Amino acid sequence: MHGFKTIMGKEFTRVFKDKKLIFSMFILPLIIIVGIFLLMFALISNLSEDIENHVSTVYIQNAPDGFSELLKEAEDIDVEYLEDDSQIEQIKAQIKSGDVDLLVEFPEGFAEDIQNYESAGIPQVKTYYNPSEDYSSEARSRFVGTYLEGYRQILVTDRFGSADSVVIFTVDSDNDASEIMDEDMAMGKMLGMIVPYFITMLIFAGAMSLGVDSIAGEKERGTLASLLLTPVKRVEIVMGKLVSLGVLSVMSALVYLVGMLIALPLGMKQLGGENMLEGLSVSFTAVQIVQFVVLIIGVVLMYVAIIGIVSVMAKNIKEAQTYITPVYMIIIVAGIITMYASDTSSMGSYLIPLFNSSAAFKGIFTREITTMQFIATSAVTYGFAAILIVLTAKAFKSEKIMFNA
Repeated sequence: MHGFKTIMGKEFTRVFKDKKLIFSMFILPLIIIVGIFLLMFALISNLSEDIENHVSTVYIQNAPDGFSELLKEAEDIDVEYLEDDSQIEQIKAQIKSGDVDLLVEFPEGFAEDIQNYESAGIPQVKTYYNPSEDYSSEARSRFVGTYLEGYRQILVTDRFGSADSVVIFTVDSDNDASEIMDEDMAMGKMLGMIVPYFITMLIFAGAMSLGVDSIAGEKERGTLASLLLTPVKRVEIVMGKLVSLGVLSVMSALVYLVGMLIALPLGMKQLGGENMLEGLSVSFTAVQIVQFVVLIIGVVLMYVAIIGIVSVMAKNIKEAQTYITPVYMIIIVAGIITMYASDTSSMGSYLIPLFNSSAAFKGIFTREITTMQFIATSAVTYGFAAILIVLTAKAFKSEKIMFNA
């Protein structure tokens, strides 16, 4: 036990006495995550503002007189009227290339069909736009929702005296109690979409660089060979390094989490949605908290065990990083799958290492995980971690592996 404490103290000292490591682990990630989020929100805000302020180029064929009058005061569109269809194909080509935003075709005799609605068919107004172009999509949405709908309301009012005359029934027009939900569960579902992904990714990312340097780096520098010659038991060396690595990786992940908590309200403010987060709250039961703590400890042990066995088998830092990158990609993919998976209720989802922890975190937040699913996830996670730790300890006893013989 004394050797275990000594190794842990050595690892903590190595990190906290190195100003570069402190900066790279606890300061730089905070700067990076806040900077990335603020830049992302700023770009989204600028894009939305640019689309909103864009004056759309719209061509209209066979526009009725009343509709032309309606558009005279429109400031967000630049309208060109077509008298025939000689330019239609050219305009469609320009829409495809992004030079024109929208083409609107009224059928010939539109006004007459409206007047003779009892004998004439229902006229159809056709629109042509490019959904791959933001300007074009916004132009179509704005034109249909604002101008065509406004014109329709005018025509209905002219015909019946009031637009309300043609309303047969409404749906939830004054039903404030329409939404029936558990607010904590609703918030849990939202958190369950993103938090498991960030938890698993950030913990592994925090442990990856430290773990590779702590074992493969010391092998490469020769300091690990000197440590192995001391009276400290090799299993204590393994456990000391892995436990300290787990603690440091959680600390590093917390730095990223703090960064996101700082950046999210600031980013929402940039987007003009600072009120969106008001009133949002979530509470966790004692069972959820216990499940979360038990599982997070297991995940940390599993991740540091994976990094430990890879680092032990590698001859140097470069080789360890090469081996560990595919594992990191698998963890990211597992997080993404659970983020978008609509159903993870199958017991098989909780028996697959790496994937099961993300699925279980999501189930804890949404309160949908069963006792058996939680037990299965914990057993697999801790069992997998234990196997890797045992293999790492055995590798430490191999002179061929440890001295790159």
